[in-house]
Amino acid sequence: MAKRRLSERFGPERDGDPAGGPPIRELDRVRLLSAVTGDDAQCVPAGSTGTVVGIYAAGEAFEVEFTRPVDTLATVDGRAVTLVARGGA
Repeated sequence: MAKRRLSERFGPERDGDPAGGPPIRELDRVRLLSAVTGDDAQCVPAGSTGTVVGIYAAGEAFEVEFTRPVDTLATVDGRAVTLVARGGA
């Protein structure tokens, strides 16, 4: 199966949360509600926190950078994260 760019899989980048909660923005801290597999095939366990570095299709998916317990990037379904803290400023 050929790899597709993230924008082709999830659509254009837009800010928002389809569940109606506060919109998750770039640089916000989020917590995983379920385990995910990172881009380098490492398992990131539920409860891990990371920083949002990309938003896809109105929050249907996020690119999240994790440093603990593993150092990896992961594309995460928007329903699999919850906002922990606002980033930036």
